Amino acid sequence: MLNNFQKNIKTLVKQIPNIQSLISTKSAIYFGLATYWAVILFGTFLNI
Repeated sequence: MLNNFQKNIKTLVKQIPNIQSLISTKSAIYFGLATYWAVILFGTFLNI
């Protein structure tokens, strides 16, 4: 069982994305969160 777990960890580590795709993922998440909060704030102020 422990051997299986160790193999799974090794395959997960190999699949970790490189730095450039990590940065683009991070910026996409920030953009999505900013859009989400903008919709909430505009909806609050405009009483939608």
